[in-house]
Amino acid sequence: MNRLVSFIDSVVRKFWIVFCIIILIGAIFVKAMYDFGDFPYFTWNLALDVLVFIVMIGVYYLLLKCADKWSKFINYPMLWIIFGAIGCLIVFFIPIRPFSDMQYVTEGALLFSKGDISGIMASDYLQVITKNLKVSMFYGILGILLPKSIFSFRIINVFLYLLIAHFLSKTGENLGLSYPKTIFIMVASYVPLLLYCNQVYFDLPVLCMCTIAVYFYTRERNIKNLMLAGIFLGVGSSLRVLSFLFVVAISVDYVFYYKKAILQDKGKKFFILLAFILISCAIPQITDAFVNSCFRIEGAEDESIWTLFWMGINEEEFGFMHNEIADGTKTFSDFYSLLISRNTEQNVKLFGRKIFWEWSQGTYQAQRYAFGNDAVLWDDKFVYETPITHYFMRDEQTCRQFVNMVMRSQYLAFFALMIIGMIKMGENERDKYRMLIYLMFGTFLVLFFYELKSRYILHCMIPMILIAIYGMERIVRRYS
Repeated sequence: MNRLVSFIDSVVRKFWIVFCIIILIGAIFVKAMYDFGDFPYFTWNLALDVLVFIVMIGVYYLLLKCADKWSKFINYPMLWIIFGAIGCLIVFFIPIRPFSDMQYVTEGALLFSKGDISGIMASDYLQVITKNLKVSMFYGILGILLPKSIFSFRIINVFLYLLIAHFLSKTGENLGLSYPKTIFIMVASYVPLLLYCNQVYFDLPVLCMCTIAVYFYTRERNIKNLMLAGIFLGVGSSLRVLSFLFVVAISVDYVFYYKKAILQDKGKKFFILLAFILISCAIPQITDAFVNSCFRIEGAEDESIWTLFWMGINEEEFGFMHNEIADGTKTFSDFYSLLISRNTEQNVKLFGRKIFWEWSQGTYQAQRYAFGNDAVLWDDKFVYETPITHYFMRDEQTCRQFVNMVMRSQYLAFFALMIIGMIKMGENERDKYRMLIYLMFGTFLVLFFYELKSRYILHCMIPMILIAIYGMERIVRRYS
């Protein structure tokens, strides 16, 4: 059993190292881009792109190298106040008007917060896209006691963003990393995460639930922590099924960690694992039953998940959501027929572009979700005008381009340092990080066929940043 586990661990880890090295080398020369006509494309990097990437690695290195000095003068309440204020300033000074799916989610959240059930029943969008109906319910419940405005929901986002930074720093402490407050700063200053405070959508709630679940699991693998992790992942899976990737990664890690003991202690550990899986799966089932019975009209149909897999293998935009062929009623047969209808050369080109774009794009499309589509007049995209809104009207403006460059350089810096962390990881420490590596590997497998969106790997910032900081600590120790 030990040999089998070691073999599987070695294969997954080595594959992920080689895969990430290939992506990183490609990303140094080629930039994956998002066009506001809603399609992906590639261009060549500028020398400035590479320079900012190198500078970002240097900034993170210096931050960790000097952590002993500055961490004595700062505490968690200070970090919450500083980054909470930054988050509030972002949502106040860049008051983007909700658009696309986020518009319907925000409208639904306002209806829930007011207790307007008839309005929810009358929404054609929410009656079909039930995954977003549940997101509206999440925000609406939290917003019951708050003023009924978009700004209230964005303040909830700021709180979720701070929870993510806090629990990721505490998870780093669980894993034995030396400077948890450094992790808080690196996570809270991660621009894509900060900018997502501006959108009332599933990204931050799901990421927050998953982050807290990982914190409890890494604290200690006992029944109490596994049940708590199961509850948070159950809530996360209610909002988006991607949270179930964490359930799978934790389950595999739990079995591999205990190996023979899982069947030799009178089944205790097996039943703990079974209870964790049942809780994680039962909560979304109960949530669906409740939502369907209370907030949906009779005969309402759900969007088929195979539509998103079918969309994920469209050739024209190599898996991106191609609106001209959107159809919510696709089946597995439609997906399979399209998959096998192409020759090897077509599939290699499709999946090669798709995988490289997904894992190198680096901004999680936050430039769209934080700043909205291009506009000429401020009132076409903002709720009200502020002193800085005219700097963020179009994606080609200098401020927007600079923010995009910083986001991508931060991502690639963490990505490169994560590779170093995995290479440097000692055999005795791999048990601690196995779940995180398997999470990324599992995400890769699912998104191989799923609809292409770089924000679908936003949850992978959890393992990426933690392993990157592990790698940075090894570098700092070597050159100090």
